[in-house]
Formats: sequence, C-alpha cells, structure tokens
Amino acid sequence: MRIEKLLKLHQAYKETTRLRKGNPVSRAFAGAMASFTGLRIFLNYKLFRPPLPNALPGGDGPVISMTSFPPRMKHLWMVIDLLMRQETKPSCINLCLYNGDFPDRKLPESLAPYLKRGLRIIWADDNLKPHLKYHYTFKEEMKGRERPVITVDDDLFYPIDMTTRLMRLHKKYPDAVCANITKRIKGPMYNAWEIETQSHSPDEELLALGFGAVLYPCSFYRSECIYDLDAIRELCLKADDLWLKRCEKKTGTGVATGAFMAVPPELPSSQSVSLSSSNVAQGRNDIAWAALERYDSRK
Repeated sequence: MRIEKLLKLHQAYKETTRLRKGNPVSRAFAGAMASFTGLRIFLNYKLFRPPLPNALPGGDGPVISMTSFPPRMKHLWMVIDLLMRQETKPSCINLCLYNGDFPDRKLPESLAPYLKRGLRIIWADDNLKPHLKYHYTFKEEMKGRERPVITVDDDLFYPIDMTTRLMRLHKKYPDAVCANITKRIKGPMYNAWEIETQSHSPDEELLALGFGAVLYPCSFYRSECIYDLDAIRELCLKADDLWLKRCEKKTGTGVATGAFMAVPPELPSSQSVSLSSSNVAQGRNDIAWAALERYDSRK
C-alpha cells in the first residue's frame, strides 16, 4: 500500500476516534489501526523502498528545520524522504546536529542521496538540545532570505499536506505563528492545558506543539529575545516549545491553527528515547513554565 494512502487512512482513523463516529467496536478498531500506521509505513519503506524523490526547488519557499541525535540516525532517511514528498515543496531541509554527538561528523550512508536533493547539514558547537531544531536556521534566515521556517520532529511520518496546511494559514495570517496542533494555556499546570479542537485565528493563549510541525514567520524570528542562550540554559534547555511561547508573548505574536490534523504516526521504537514524554510525565514542563514566568516577572 502506498505511504500516502496509509497517511490518509491514519487521519481518517483518528477522526473516527476523536469525533466518536460509529459504534464502540468500530471506534476501537479505528484506534488500533491508527496505532499501527507508523509500523506499516516503516515496513513499507524497508521492504519496498520507493524511488528517490525529486530535488527540492530552492528559492523563497519555506525552509523545514529539524534536529536529531545518534540513536535516531539509522532510520532518519525515512522521515526526510517523506518531507521531500510534501505536496507544497519546501525550498530545503536543514538538519541541525551537535558536533559533540558526531565527533567525526560521520553520517549514515542512507542520508547521502538526500544531501544531493536539498538536505543540508548545519553543524553546531553549542549543545542546545531541542532548541537546535530552530536556533541556527532562524539565525541563518534572519541574515539571508527571511523565508518562513517550519520546524518538525525527527521521529514522525508527516502527512504530505503538512506544509500546505501551514502555508495556507501563513497566507491568511502572515505575522502569526502557524501550528497544526495546539494547546490552550489554562493556569500553571501543563497537563491541564487542553488540545484546541477547532480552527482559530491568532491567539496569544495558544501553545504551538512542535511535534505537529510549526511555521514561524520572519517577523517573529527577527526578535532578539529568542536568542538569549543564557536564559535558555538556565530555565528550559529541554522545553523548546515553552521557550518559544514565552518569546511569542513578549513580542505580542499570536498562534493560529487550522482544521484538525492527527498527531502524525511515530517511527517504531522512537519513543524509547523521547524527550517530550519525559517532560510531561515527570512534570518538567510545569517546572520550566513556572521558571519562565518568574524570570519575566523580575525583568
């Protein structure tokens, strides 16, 4: 089965469970099928490796930016491949890696074909952990073309309309942060914040969730407050979504979201080395958010 079809089925399954369509048995079946989508896509890539995608066009289109680390590098090519097949093509894909994780800068051979088709490696001397996802691409774009930057995770299979959704929102709200999946901020406890289930115009009380892919306009990443590395290291080195939310609030930048998009299927076993799950389960997001609010109240 083609990967694009699997992704459309995943979205349909998730809509069935979210909207409580059908009887309990059909909803349970849809939920189970959605859970296996990542494995099915993984096996499709392993067993029936598709022809390589066309080279990315360059130019003034959006830049996709991401980071990764050694435990996930073996299968990263699958995520990259699907990002290159987006119906709205990115101009390029920046993969930002920490030098200390790759002392000899040796990368898997599976990435080599994609380096000829629009994948770029940015080597970083600072170990900014998840902040590598955006930091160096923002700085590079701020001094160059100032293209929209879309951040993504390295362990998810994104639907091929992901960039289309974000660029449609960006056209409507050019100075807003545009996110496929958001939470509404309610009080100090992160786990109490609820997923926003409806399309919404720019709102400062929405948190853009990085795993759903987020578009940042140049009007936002020109803001100097984003690049305060001392504050990042002190307050929220492992909570990039919350740091960027803090910067959005400081700059008066709202977050817009569109129609429901399911959480993309996961690359199998990737959550064994997941930062986001430990942030939530161990309450680290609550600690980071409280630290950010105290920090800003002192300034």
